[in-house]
Amino acid sequence: MKWAAQNPERTAQRAAQLTAIDPDWNRPWPPDWQRHHRVLTDLADTDGQLPGITPGALMDGDDIEL
Repeated sequence: MKWAAQNPERTAQRAAQLTAIDPDWNRPWPPDWQRHHRVLTDLADTDGQLPGITPGALMDGDDIEL
């Protein structure tokens, strides 16, 4: 973020505010991992089992790779 580089004090303040709301807001894994996790969570049945997924299957425009 351009503004973050220009104002490190503001960046630190916002990070502290977000941490106060949710200590886990800044996970170390990349956005692609988070997106795939959300898609797979949405696909999981109530018992936590994933349905049969064939290669190239899409959900919300994302390729589901298992």
